[in-house]
Amino acid sequence: MKDITRTLARYACAARFDDLPSAVRGEGVRALVNYVGCAAGGAHEDDVDLMVRFLGEFDGGAQATLVGRSERLDILNAAFINSMSSAALAFNDTHFITVAHPTSPVAAALLALAERRPMTGRDLLHALVLGVELQCRAGMILTVPPAVSAVGLSMQGMVGSIGAAVAAAKVLQLDETGMTTAIGLAANQSAGLREAQSTMASHYTPGHAARCGLAAALLAARGFECSGSMLEGAKGFAVSFAQQPNLAAAIDGLGERFEISTLAYKPYPAGVVIHPIIDACLEIVREQPLDAGQIERVELRLNPLAAKLTNVVDPKDRGQALVSFQHWTVSTLLYGAAGIAQVANTIVRERTVAELRRKVSFVNDESVSREAAHVRVVLKDGSVRVASVSHCRGSVERPLTDADITTKTEDQLRMVFAPERARAIVAQSWRIETLTDLGPFCRALAQENEHRSAGA
Repeated sequence: MKDITRTLARYACAARFDDLPSAVRGEGVRALVNYVGCAAGGAHEDDVDLMVRFLGEFDGGAQATLVGRSERLDILNAAFINSMSSAALAFNDTHFITVAHPTSPVAAALLALAERRPMTGRDLLHALVLGVELQCRAGMILTVPPAVSAVGLSMQGMVGSIGAAVAAAKVLQLDETGMTTAIGLAANQSAGLREAQSTMASHYTPGHAARCGLAAALLAARGFECSGSMLEGAKGFAVSFAQQPNLAAAIDGLGERFEISTLAYKPYPAGVVIHPIIDACLEIVREQPLDAGQIERVELRLNPLAAKLTNVVDPKDRGQALVSFQHWTVSTLLYGAAGIAQVANTIVRERTVAELRRKVSFVNDESVSREAAHVRVVLKDGSVRVASVSHCRGSVERPLTDADITTKTEDQLRMVFAPERARAIVAQSWRIETLTDLGPFCRALAQENEHRSAGA
């Protein structure tokens, strides 16, 4: 199949904001609001602190805001940090088909660019939708059957830069050739391995994707050249990262079906494949709480991807616990909740919790979807509690409401802002389409050291 890269570029260049269905615009706003909270919530994680100090040594100037922080960096480094921080607590959105987290690199690149050149809220919203769309479609080349990609490839690293490049190139008003080049340059920087998961390097991946994508668009705008068939070429993206790549998936229904409408917004700060387990555990303890002394063992039946990505029996710290299905199973059963507090290091390292994690067993079952799970808790008195979830909360079938996203975002913003400031930021984020200049909005996301919660 020929001209996939150019077909996607032609679509992005020709797309008009007024042609977007209202529901798709609404999903773009939801994605942005969710992103703002995630970027603020992770803004002061240890790895983000370290990276800000590191990049500061090589920074090109105080050009752009870091969400939830007082420092400013050049736009490439700001895009890096604002994408990295949004992933630091595993709270960012997910595209289930690819298991990419598409809004992080796209929104981070756009907010940085908005402080370099004039941009309206409509400009940002349209570019965000397009960046998410083409990013997900590039990922579907690698993941939609018959395509098979190695489980070790981080899909966010594979396609995040493509999304950021498309979004930035749209705002820069590049022509078809320029957009094709931006996509190609971004694809040429695809990188990321899941072996890094649960370490600082895992959060480096989305940061790198945002910076690479923004750089790709800026280089294309200056006439930097690249092959026009980087996605579909004989030695290109598709064949390099998948067996039997599905090139048709990239253009099937293009402009008619929008992948942003399928994004899952996480109700829990955990790997998305863990969410159905959490839902089932919450159901088990909703009316009758449990304590560790009652539990003999816990048996799970899961989609195989859940174990491939999140089988961490003995997490050493919060970073590892965020992607440990054993930890979330135990902490949810014992505390009847699944929030940031349940992955505090004090709980992760608690002896009782650690001992109970080793009593969690699992069976892989291909018939169980990625949004489903079955949990069976066997108690020492011989009784059994069982719960099954077909579609986890936050999935397309059980989406978070706008009110849910507002609450989630405000809670994270309060980690770095006073409550009234957090509410104001959320309100303005929901009104992003009405803003005629994004500069003040971007600067309002900076922390002015007026508040930071004790738990941050």
